[in-house]
Amino acid sequence: MNNILDKTIQKASWKKAILFGVLFAVLYALVNFSDIGVAGLLKITGGPNILDFETGYSYEKASGMLAALGPEGRAFYQTRIAPLDYPFPLSYMLFYTALIAVMVKQTALNNRWGYLLFVPVLAMLCDFTENIGIAFMLHNYPDLPAWAVSLSSTFGILKMIFVVASLVVIGVLAVIFLYSKFRKK
Repeated sequence: MNNILDKTIQKASWKKAILFGVLFAVLYALVNFSDIGVAGLLKITGGPNILDFETGYSYEKASGMLAALGPEGRAFYQTRIAPLDYPFPLSYMLFYTALIAVMVKQTALNNRWGYLLFVPVLAMLCDFTENIGIAFMLHNYPDLPAWAVSLSSTFGILKMIFVVASLVVIGVLAVIFLYSKFRKK
């Protein structure tokens, strides 16, 4: 495992981080602001939104939110938004890990800091798992599998924890990085 982390850090560059950042920004815009994303769904539903934006929910809340979308909104969610919601977590994972790796490399921190690369990977895996639960709910609506609601709600909470933790890690490393650059001058 250390070998993979070491190689990731060695190959890290600002160019890769920027490239992954652009990919993340494009997918973020598609998911949130385009007619094939949430903005398009809101035009159909007039307000009800997607489960991905909730941090934990009960069976009743999930059922109510999916009911509020209506048949056209659920179909849109399943055929337009859900397919985008698989490359999106991959994009933020690549961006966050690239940033973490390049800052660890540039500040010459102990390679044990490389274990921080797992934080955005865990966020992505939780997001994927949440999406699987939501896909089962959409497919089986109105008979929502209780396990799918529980799975997606739990992993949605974990996703948010790991996304916030990723941002905190990036923030802390940015401070260390900037301090190391200014200290050298």
